[in-house]
Amino acid sequence: MGMIGVDKIGEIGRAYFEQQRSIKEIVRTLSVSRATVREVIRGHRTEFKYEREVQPTPKLGGWVEVLWEILEKEAKLPRRERRSTQRLFEELRGRGYDGAHDSVHRFVKTWRDERARVLVHAYVPMSFAPVRPTGRPDGLIGSARVEAPTRTAW
Repeated sequence: MGMIGVDKIGEIGRAYFEQQRSIKEIVRTLSVSRATVREVIRGHRTEFKYEREVQPTPKLGGWVEVLWEILEKEAKLPRRERRSTQRLFEELRGRGYDGAHDSVHRFVKTWRDERARVLVHAYVPMSFAPVRPTGRPDGLIGSARVEAPTRTAW
């Protein structure tokens, strides 16, 4: 089904449910397919979304290793010295890549997203010093010392 907007879905719903028009008439007047009208009517949906699960990259296939190496080298550089996807695309073009910039951009974006999710080894203490209800460990408010009530049970 092609991408139709919320306004068109609303028109279909109003024509069928409020104006009691037939599917055939709706198809003719709104220039949509019968399958679309049926899907809107039976599903009571307000929007249709399409997200591709797997993005094919036929031309980038052989260049993935080259691009991976470049990205690994650039990951060690300071952020300001790293190249944009356009510059990476231009370098691959210079080496003979004949695919689209979009493929390179999509690959670099997923590579950077995966790299950002890499676990960082950090020390997290499993026990903490008790804190008074004031939020300060020593019970001080400003310069005056106050006695805060302590909890006996958690």
